[in-house]
Amino acid sequence: AHEAEISYIQKQGFSDLEISFLNELRYFRNSVTYYGKILDKEYAEKVYSFLNKIIIKLKRVIGT
Repeated sequence: AHEAEISYIQKQGFSDLEISFLNELRYFRNSVTYYGKILDKEYAEKVYSFLNKIIIKLKRVIGT
């Protein structure tokens, strides 16, 4: 499924850097969900900043 998600967002005009970070988010989400990993505040701030930068693209992709 991951390969399909990456292929889809590449077709939607996301940059390689954005795709790489989204993949990193997927990895860390799985770490938190399945293994109980705790992420620090600095990483949360990095994620928040990144998502604020790409929110318009994300909304366009999901149609809102």
